Amino acid sequence: MSGARTITRSLLAGVIALTVTACSWPTRQSEPAGDGVATTGASAVSDRSDHEPAITPRAAQPAARKTVEADGPDAAVDNDLWQRIGFELRMAPDPRHPLRKPLAYFHNSARFVSEASERARPYLYHVYQEVRRRELPYEVLLIPIVESAYNPRATSPGGAAGIWQFIPATARHYGLHVSRWYDGRRDIVASTTAALDYIEALRDRFMGDWQLVFAAYNCGERTVERAIERNQRLGRRTDFWSLDLPRTTRDYVPKLMALVEIIANPAAHGVTLAEIPAAPHFEMVDVGAALDLNRVLDWSGMSAAEFDRLNPAFRKRYTVATAPTTVLVSHGHAGAVESALAALPTHARRPLREHVVSAGETLSHIAARHGVSIAALKTANGLRSSALAIGQTLQVPLPGAAPAAGGADLAGTSAGATREHVVRSGDSLWKLARANGTSVAKLARINGLSSRATLQPGQRLRLPGSAGFARAGAAPHYEVRHGDSLWTISRRFRISVAQLKRWNGLADDLALQPGQRLVVARPDDAGPQHDI
Repeated sequence: MSGARTITRSLLAGVIALTVTACSWPTRQSEPAGDGVATTGASAVSDRSDHEPAITPRAAQPAARKTVEADGPDAAVDNDLWQRIGFELRMAPDPRHPLRKPLAYFHNSARFVSEASERARPYLYHVYQEVRRRELPYEVLLIPIVESAYNPRATSPGGAAGIWQFIPATARHYGLHVSRWYDGRRDIVASTTAALDYIEALRDRFMGDWQLVFAAYNCGERTVERAIERNQRLGRRTDFWSLDLPRTTRDYVPKLMALVEIIANPAAHGVTLAEIPAAPHFEMVDVGAALDLNRVLDWSGMSAAEFDRLNPAFRKRYTVATAPTTVLVSHGHAGAVESALAALPTHARRPLREHVVSAGETLSHIAARHGVSIAALKTANGLRSSALAIGQTLQVPLPGAAPAAGGADLAGTSAGATREHVVRSGDSLWKLARANGTSVAKLARINGLSSRATLQPGQRLRLPGSAGFARAGAAPHYEVRHGDSLWTISRRFRISVAQLKRWNGLADDLALQPGQRLVVARPDDAGPQHDI
């Protein structure tokens, strides 16, 4: 069995060696497949009698790797993704086209490759599994290193985004949704599916010549096909090395080849690759629309940084009905999130409102129209001034969703507590203020409302109160920052989520907003410090 397996692997390596080639990877300026490409381009690839082999097989692996090949992958290689990938790489430079030293293509920075290998940690297993399932060459796994250093937030000057660096036109062609709420180019699962679909289309279009495939991924399939057609007319060779392509594309293939050599033999180049286990890193959960994703963060027990690394596509940590609603959570936590979703009351899903600025409108007009404060509008839209542009789209927070940024603490200036009131038919700020011994201005302020706001039945308001709480001046406060959640704040101050809610009169369905101030310590509170 061992001998048969060795022969089979050798044959497989030979087949891959005849079809796989490498390429360097800058920002793509690709046109979607089927954009009017003439069939002469495809025939030009298939009819070339002078076309060189698509790949030169890489030299034999070091002795340790030969042993692994003969005896089957050992535990270390099998459980370390980068080692496994390095063992499977098959590309090698063509001796007729000598390259520079591998690290020279990366500014002689071993650190760049090492850090990119670590940045791939949350994503590598998923991409590896997809490449393996589609039986694509493992060199494809290195494309995101050259494109973005495996950084889903990377954006090129040309507008390409995500680990695969999709430009908007190609993203739309391959089904990636892009809007102000969600950018599918940064969605790890969706963008990987789209990128591999694109690579398979290029493979078929260029008859399995991987050097041309990678070149086309970089500069666009029609750019490569036009170069082929031009060489045919001039009676020249039509392999990658003979084509007149953009300089970035001419450098692209050698750069990817250099990376193949580095990943296959990292120690020889002074590179330390991250040890990433060959196991799932995340699970997918469809959370539905109109949901504040800070809730999912709390349910999953993930840190804000970890949640954002897995879900960079959600630009505002909020899901909307017009965009995908599947989020990623750490492996093993999907069950907790699904259980919490099942118990979530319907009123907890709050569709966000938008307002398009018309000529002559000001923040004051818009705030009064929607029954919110100017400060709440500024906070929701990250505005530093009151200047608006005609046609600008503003996110309008729901009344009572958050207090004004930089305003008084949640309890006002004299009472340290708030309690919740569900608005009934006939309620108004004036009636509630009179019944609770406070002013309309104060009631509006602690709820982030305009003093002229019209209340809606079912709306939740905070009412001043003092029972069981210390005076506001005696309680330390914390100002909410972007990315904070009740869970992360409770951990920071070593208190419970239940205490945070009780001290601040927070409803279960209330989302935190940057600039909101929370009471984070009550010396006279005897509640548990650990019960989350």
